[in-house]
Amino acid sequence: MSIEQSGNAVTNGDIIAGNQTNQTIHQYAAKGTNREIQGLYERLKKGESGDSNSAFCADLEHYMSLQPEIDVRGLDAKLVESNRTDLLFLAKQMKEKAAKAIMRRQTSRTAQRIFVIILDQIHYDFIMKVTPLIEEDSPRKVVDEKIGSIIDELYASLGENLLELTAKDLLGLLFFLGGNCHIRWDKC
Repeated sequence: MSIEQSGNAVTNGDIIAGNQTNQTIHQYAAKGTNREIQGLYERLKKGESGDSNSAFCADLEHYMSLQPEIDVRGLDAKLVESNRTDLLFLAKQMKEKAAKAIMRRQTSRTAQRIFVIILDQIHYDFIMKVTPLIEEDSPRKVVDEKIGSIIDELYASLGENLLELTAKDLLGLLFFLGGNCHIRWDKC
């Protein structure tokens, strides 16, 4: 049996085989991507930036403010005292770039939320995975490898990455946290 089909013309409709039903198409984030960030990207694509005012949300304000009750030393002192003077110049540049990236998006609550999620993850991973290594006097190479894996995992979780953050930008956010008294590279 042979079937021939020719001369099909459709105006304002679809050619289908089988049944056609109205279905919602679900797009799922790739495994390992942060679903909340993916949803925020959708809002950004639609031009929804949330409340647009120049005030930072409370969570982002927390990370942007110095935390003197934790560790009053600046980024320079923390790097010097942890024998990381080789990173001093680059870390200061990267920290400044991170702060500027946040400031450029200060009027978008959606972008602010993305930065909060990223900063929260860096801070959490550092405290839970890097600080114990530092407290155990692990070699710098081991500590740096753990930091690298944290940055790599976080970068992979960004998925579509509408803010166009690089792994180096994420490392800059880590230095930003260090400069604002949230993390340290030496023992408490």
